[in-house]
Amino acid sequence: MHGQNLTTGSVPRQLCSLAWPMMLSMFFYTLYNLVDAYWVAKLSPDAIAAVSISQITLFIMISLAMGISIGSAVLMGMNMGAGNKQEAERILGQAYALAGIVAVFFTALALTFGAEFLTLSGAIGDIFLLGLSYFNITAAGSILTFLMMTTSTAFNAQGDNFTPTKLFALSTLVNTLLDPMFIFGFGVIPAMGIDGAAYATLISQSVFLALALKVLASEQMMVRLRFSNLRLRWESVKRVLNIGIPASLTQTLNPIGFSLMMAIVSGTFLEAGAAAFSIGFRIEFFAFIPAIGFGFGSMAMIGQNIGAGNKRRAQEILNTAVLLGAGAAFAFAVTAYVLAPLIVEAFTTDATVTVYTLQYFRIVPFGYAFFAMTFIVASTFQGLGHSWPGFWITVGRVGTMLILANVFVAKLSLPIWSVWLAIALGGVLASIAGLIWIRLVVAHLRVPEESQNRETA
Repeated sequence: MHGQNLTTGSVPRQLCSLAWPMMLSMFFYTLYNLVDAYWVAKLSPDAIAAVSISQITLFIMISLAMGISIGSAVLMGMNMGAGNKQEAERILGQAYALAGIVAVFFTALALTFGAEFLTLSGAIGDIFLLGLSYFNITAAGSILTFLMMTTSTAFNAQGDNFTPTKLFALSTLVNTLLDPMFIFGFGVIPAMGIDGAAYATLISQSVFLALALKVLASEQMMVRLRFSNLRLRWESVKRVLNIGIPASLTQTLNPIGFSLMMAIVSGTFLEAGAAAFSIGFRIEFFAFIPAIGFGFGSMAMIGQNIGAGNKRRAQEILNTAVLLGAGAAFAFAVTAYVLAPLIVEAFTTDATVTVYTLQYFRIVPFGYAFFAMTFIVASTFQGLGHSWPGFWITVGRVGTMLILANVFVAKLSLPIWSVWLAIALGGVLASIAGLIWIRLVVAHLRVPEESQNRETA
């Protein structure tokens, strides 16, 4: 049977059992982009900047998909905790229907205004020309990303993160094999440049989906995907959207913030600055993988425990997730700081880009642990069924980062290291505010009277 009851047992053990497969899944998903960057970087510095800027915009798509998935997953978890399997399965089917509708809307929007999106993201000159084709190909296949996110959170909500992890590993392997063949050509396959990286990604995502949907629809799942449930019920759609819309906005703020930061960097420090930020951003995401793992693990656990009325256990889950997520991010920060020269050397030999990127890894890693805390706090709020606090915390982090960067560069004319400092400070301030807020909410959380009796029994 795929899935587990998360309302009893050791919190650290269960949290880790959920987190490490999710970490591996996100590692493999990040490896998609890192492999693209490795091969594309061999074309030119402009090529890697073009792919990175395009992907920042496409991260907005992923964030929208994740928000809808989170809203559905939280309701699934609550119904599972309350023992209502039939309603959990209906919500799962509805999640796929919603994902399909939003994917069609996003695809039309992206293909219509792709050039404007890239310009707002800081794409200039050759970077714009290279990035537009890559963006259009990836956006045209956005339905795959939306369905992948829905599938991943569907497994997560029922305590099974190992299955999608195996499938992400296989999908990443397919992408790794296809990338150099499509980018540089192989046999009868023509060289497609950075467009080849986009096609390789779409094919590998298709492999993941085909296998994952087969498992999710099988009788082995605690909550199955039944095609008879692929329909909308407005009352529960509203409940999903009440959680999913702010969750989507929260997830969207991160790529929007980095997109605007890219515009500041490229507008002031040109292609070298954009390339440095692209490299730093890609490596930095690995620091947040533990936060994502523990964040989604805590969301699944808290969703089921709130459904079962276990308030005290929800508090323990929050404390454990913050401690483990921040500790792992700090360990990665130390590693990135020490290995910075080797990391930079793997991506560029340009002297200016090297200097800028080394400065990045001497400053930004100090904020990794704080950013991890912010993500876990936002995920915990979502698990409680309240997504707006996480949104406002993220607004504070992104807003602080952008305001400080603009002041440092535009007003004080400081070097690029000041932008890196602004990124770190944004995470520090937001995490402090978020931790205070979530502790107050959990302390005053109300559960039904019968749940309180069951908790103290």
